[in-house]
Amino acid sequence: MAVSEKAINFIQGGLERGKAIPGQSLTNSPEQPYNWEKPAEYSNPREAMLYVFETLTVPETTENILLSLNNGVGIIDIASITLYSGFLEGKWNPDLMTLLMEPTMYMLMALAEKADIDYSLEAGDDEIIEMSPENQIADLNDKISIQDVKLKSAQQANPQSVPQDVRKVIEETELSPSLLERVKEQTQSKSLLGKEE
Repeated sequence: MAVSEKAINFIQGGLERGKAIPGQSLTNSPEQPYNWEKPAEYSNPREAMLYVFETLTVPETTENILLSLNNGVGIIDIASITLYSGFLEGKWNPDLMTLLMEPTMYMLMALAEKADIDYSLEAGDDEIIEMSPENQIADLNDKISIQDVKLKSAQQANPQSVPQDVRKVIEETELSPSLLERVKEQTQSKSLLGKEE
């Protein structure tokens, strides 16, 4: 079987950019599997949830998450990245990762509410689209009904998916003040040598 010049250029281009040769993972030694090919570290959803919570409440991580939420990154995106990273590290399997999605989103929403940050579930929720006045009225009527549905579904959401002890820790977590907050002016004490104006 002859190999075409196009195939050779494709493989050479991939190697120059540092990509693996197609099928290379099938030639890896069975004695050195990837982390996700080994048995998962967590198989109990509750234990995995507590691990995720501990990871999210590390002060540096919490600050980065809140900064991202403030900049418009969606709750779903942060939860997905967090859980997929855990899968790549071999912490859980894909099934448990799916089960952890809802409680992780609730944890992130609780942290955002505690920091008084307006968050969105998806990154594109706040986009402004210009349209004619007739379309705006029709869209507004649709959004009113969509907001009613979101409100009803939020009220029907099960807060019990986050354990009581985790909710208690979220409520007790102290957040450091933002660097962008206004600083209260400190009154200077009047000294005898101070200049009066």
